[in-house]
This record gives sequence, structure tokens and C-alpha cells, in this order.
Amino acid sequence: MPELEPEGRFAKIARMQRVLEPEYMDTPDEANSYAAMDHSVVNAAVVDRFLQLGGGACSRVVDLGTGPGDIPMLLAQQSSIAHIVGVDAAATMLALASPKAARLGLARRVTFAQGDVKALPYPDGSFDGVFSNTILHHIPEPIDFVREAARILQKGGVLLIRDLYRPETMAEAKRLVALHAGQAPADQQQLLLQSLCAALTLDEARALAKSAGIGHARVEMNSDRHYSIEIAR
Repeated sequence: MPELEPEGRFAKIARMQRVLEPEYMDTPDEANSYAAMDHSVVNAAVVDRFLQLGGGACSRVVDLGTGPGDIPMLLAQQSSIAHIVGVDAAATMLALASPKAARLGLARRVTFAQGDVKALPYPDGSFDGVFSNTILHHIPEPIDFVREAARILQKGGVLLIRDLYRPETMAEAKRLVALHAGQAPADQQQLLLQSLCAALTLDEARALAKSAGIGHARVEMNSDRHYSIEIAR
């Protein structure tokens, strides 16, 4: 694994503090580069967990920060959910998502909308299922995102916010990069490192859920680098 910015801003962090990264990618190069990465294992884990929480019984669900839309399409293929909406702020991401849904014959069940996940254009309780994958760490003030996710969720609905967690040390962050992206190009390794540095700790995520009014949600690790904020059906 190549050295990752040995003299850069991350190298000076003794005990890992949160270092923000760009909120979203919205250039064609960024969108295409992200879409070209293999997210199949992580995407499958999100869909599996959403269904385990009772998401298969939902009728209208939303993916917040959908990117190129792969998770809504996978969920549609593995469930009978009538309507799945993918929301993202980046037009370049959505430009990749909609044609793919059409090619897969999913355009009637899976639709996409451009929007800010911190200020969604939906009434309270619009969806009986709300989920997101690795979006929270992109938000400078994540409380805004979690409050919106909770606001648009129907009472008794399913919530799954899955994200990376921030390791205690830079050495541990680099170990995770080597383990999970050691064979990837250097720029993709750097993106993962930056994302780990921008993420929350488990204690921060628990405090966030409480502040957002969903202190009853379960917050726990579900891989060596992911945690989730969950409400089962």
C-alpha cells in the first residue's frame, strides 16, 4: 500500500479528531469514478439489513444520498416494495442512476429526485422506510441530516442509517484502508482514509441519535468499519 499523504493534514492528528471532507461529489469525473468502484458487498449488506429490520413490508421508502442509485435498484430486485425513491444533491450522480433503472426495467418502481438531505421537500411521515449508506460522514452538521430522516419517517417505520466509524488512531485508519482497499488505486485508498477521518465515533453517533429525538434507536457496530443507527418495524 502506498504511503497516504505522509506529510499532509491527516498525519498531524495524534488522537483522531473529525476532519471534514467535501459534502458531495458533483462533477462528471467524480461521479463516474465513484460509480466505477466495486460497492457490491457493502450495498448487499445495506439491503440485507434493511430487510432484516422489516423493510420488506414497507410500501414507500427513500434512500438519502443515493449516489448512482445502486442500492435502491438492488432493493427493488430483492423485495416487492412498491415505490423506492433515491435522493441526492448531485445531478451528475442522478444522471447515472435514472438510465440504469430504466435499463433494468425498474423505472416504474425506482425513481430519483435531486435534493438536499438536510432540508428535504417531503411532508412529515412521507415514508414508511428511510435508509442511507455512508452519507452521514459527509455532512458538516450531521444532526440536520438525522433530524430530517426521522421527520419524514412514519411512526412505526424502518430506519437504517449506516456509516463508517472513525478509528481512535491514524494507524488503525491506515490498517483498515490496507485491509479493505489495499489493491485499489491510490486515489481510492485516499478517499477511504479521508472518509474514515470524517466519520463519527460510536459514542458520537449515539449522542447524535439522542439529540435528534430518536434516542430509542439502536446504535451499534456491524462491521470492522461500519456502524448503524436503526429502528426496526
